[in-house]
Amino acid sequence: MTSDTTPDQQPATAPKLSFLRSATVVAVGMAIMNVAAYGFTLVAVHRLVPSEFGAVTALLGLLLIGNVAALGLQASGARRIATHTGAGEAALADSMLKAGRLAALGLTVFCLLMTPLIMWLLHIDSLIAALLVAPTLGCLTIMGSQLGVLQGGKNWTELAAVYTATGIGRLVFGGGALFVSQTLTAAMVGLALGAAVPPLLGGFLLRGSTGGTPEQVKEVLRETVHGTHTLLAFFVIANADVLLARGLLDQQHSGYYAAGVIVAKACLFLPQFVIVIVFPSLATSPGDTQRLRRAIQAVAALGVCCVLGALLLPDVVVKVVGGEDYAPVGPIAWLFALAGSSYAVLQLVVYAAIAQQEKRAAVLIWIGLVSLAVATLIILGTDIATDLTGVKVLVAMTSTCALALSAALASGLRRHSVADQAPTA
Repeated sequence: MTSDTTPDQQPATAPKLSFLRSATVVAVGMAIMNVAAYGFTLVAVHRLVPSEFGAVTALLGLLLIGNVAALGLQASGARRIATHTGAGEAALADSMLKAGRLAALGLTVFCLLMTPLIMWLLHIDSLIAALLVAPTLGCLTIMGSQLGVLQGGKNWTELAAVYTATGIGRLVFGGGALFVSQTLTAAMVGLALGAAVPPLLGGFLLRGSTGGTPEQVKEVLRETVHGTHTLLAFFVIANADVLLARGLLDQQHSGYYAAGVIVAKACLFLPQFVIVIVFPSLATSPGDTQRLRRAIQAVAALGVCCVLGALLLPDVVVKVVGGEDYAPVGPIAWLFALAGSSYAVLQLVVYAAIAQQEKRAAVLIWIGLVSLAVATLIILGTDIATDLTGVKVLVAMTSTCALALSAALASGLRRHSVADQAPTA
């Protein structure tokens, strides 16, 4: 009995199966993380009075902004590990971890010094709650460096374990603390304890990494600054529409927009596992535009599914985002799904730019942000579009901006790759 599969077909199939297995492991780990984090939010909204829940949400937003440094460390570490050849990988990993600890120390001290400002700006009454932002952010930063080493080395199971520990730690310790005491302080104590779980696990998984030199640590930190700047630009533009809606729409319709953003954020974060898996390959093969195209196609395909789901099940969307008070969001939920999916594509291209160390990416994103803000001010600020029409116009403009930036960045990366491959005279 003979097989229909030829030997030439087997090597072509094996990488695809390996990719699917890796993607599944990371996707499951990140899904558990996101579901558990959402579970903490549900516990908090039911255990805290509105004023204290608002304070927790504000402090979580602050942690989200500060976590950009951890993402920069992760991207820098993953790129350097993935492109490393020869001996000395343990020393290189050690330099990443040392850089993470230094960055964590710096951010912790900075946040401690900023505690009075945090309390004033966010109207936080609990000194302990405000102080706990610092160690929580420090733990997240250390975890970022560990994730970079695991991602660059393609240790997908260990990477998924750390992601899982992040969500479980937040839910178990953060949610558990709220069952002990229904206060803002208890919530932040739980979040700080939960944030310590993943770096402890990461430290155990990466034991044996030694020999990193001070010069290597400095190189990591220098590269991290560039990656952090690029990611900061992305996160600012990805969240600018909420601020524009709050400032230029009336309170009711800005509330509708905020509800729609829940859909957009879900579509933005859904394909993140694709970015995590493909990033090391983008770093090792910066001229491989075919690999980038395939990754974009995968993210776009997930986006199409999200848009169709929102289009076909508007009633389900309304229940998820807040109930019948937000019924007008249902018919236009697909627009928010499109916006979130567009930003997911942009996020992938941004990471490709970081992998290729394209230094113009941040500048281009800032230009896109200014363009979006000016266009919004002209159209919404002069009442050319108001009420629900204004909501539709704003979300459509964010989608257009994200796709235009994706095309511009991807085109720049392609030209850069072609120039690198061109023979010299």
